[in-house]
Amino acid sequence: MLHKLYTKVLNTKICDYKIISKRCSALFINGPKATDSFVYLTPYIDYKERIKENDLVKAEIEKRKIQFDLLKLENLWSVYEELKTRKLEYDSRKQEVSKELEQLLKSKQEGDNVEKLKIQVHLLKENIRKLKEPLWSAEEAAIIEALKLPNKLHNLTPDVDKIIYEHGSKPNNDKDHLKIGKEKNLIHFIKNENYYLKGDAALFELGAKFYFSKILKENNYTQFSNPDFSKSLIIEGCGEDHTNSDSTFILHHNEDNKVNIDSRLHLTGGGSLYSFFAYHAKNVLYAKVLPLTYFSMGRQYIPSPTEEDNLHHVSQSSVVQIFNATRNETELDGTLNNIIDLIKKLYTPLGYHYRLSYVAANQLKTWESLRLTIEMYSSSQKNYMEVGNISLSGDFISKRLMFTYTEEKQSKFPHILSGTILNVPKLLACALEQDGEFILPKQFAIEH
Repeated sequence: MLHKLYTKVLNTKICDYKIISKRCSALFINGPKATDSFVYLTPYIDYKERIKENDLVKAEIEKRKIQFDLLKLENLWSVYEELKTRKLEYDSRKQEVSKELEQLLKSKQEGDNVEKLKIQVHLLKENIRKLKEPLWSAEEAAIIEALKLPNKLHNLTPDVDKIIYEHGSKPNNDKDHLKIGKEKNLIHFIKNENYYLKGDAALFELGAKFYFSKILKENNYTQFSNPDFSKSLIIEGCGEDHTNSDSTFILHHNEDNKVNIDSRLHLTGGGSLYSFFAYHAKNVLYAKVLPLTYFSMGRQYIPSPTEEDNLHHVSQSSVVQIFNATRNETELDGTLNNIIDLIKKLYTPLGYHYRLSYVAANQLKTWESLRLTIEMYSSSQKNYMEVGNISLSGDFISKRLMFTYTEEKQSKFPHILSGTILNVPKLLACALEQDGEFILPKQFAIEH
């Protein structure tokens, strides 16, 4: 009967889709797999809330121009819910029959009625046992697919890139930062994974970080020290594919043939969103401590996205990363406005031309609801290049990594704003290509 039920559910609800045992999730672990791997947390899945606005979800997927099969998710979830309901019915019926049997045995009754109830309890237990694995498989398939659903879009996210602020005028020359760096003995560049800053370029790196650090502290930011490594759980929790070697540097033991791809270390650097969430995952705060305003100075490691060698594509960067957590969307929007003012306060005194833009929906990562880019013009690339960015993710990552706060005896999820407010190699590349001779900005001068 159970086998027929499960087959029927699969045939009628999931159409051409199949529930398979293959998995790739470090974030959600259930059933027998939970005995093989330590379950650090269970993500909060808001699929039922999201699907109430089905038309909006579809429209936003189209705006993002991503391949996501919403019908597949709906069918998988339907199968999961039907099997879960069936198990609850079995559990409830078993409890009723067991209670009835217990009363008969207490009154020392015997006969066909008692035997009949015993058989019913046995059959119900057997049905529950047989339903366990199909339910685990259905739950796993539905939730892993639900975790792929992209974040909601912010109302400020445009369909095409939108410039919201511009300072100064772009340089007019044909300079190349690598040529200048070599001629002036400022950069020893071998490839994207291997380069060295020397002389004033090295002072530029140190001075830029100290300058940004000073201004951030003056604006009530607290410096944070983060780890360079993050686990697969954190990578997936932050919305990235933890198995994709183009997204993060993955540590792999070459001599170990039984590597669990869902439980590895990733070299991300202390200046990354991952490293902040490595600390805040499964963390519970009191509402009174919010908002959080943190920043970290350190390395950021990202696999080079292209074969083209220059400072815009290096895989190791010195950065300043910020991390803000607020109680709700309204506070988050207010924080965004404050950050925009702070960016102007940081960049305008340097005297470089720059602009701020909101990125189009189809350029966002799945975890982002809005991204603001800080761009400078590169004469070698003949284009505007990003030197910093700010991303809003709302409560998307907080729900996945169970970062919560308590308010009025309720658990709620903080809304997150984060970003690389300074990327030194990218800023240096554009600074070297400005009109006139390269000089170290006075703001970056290191006081002895």
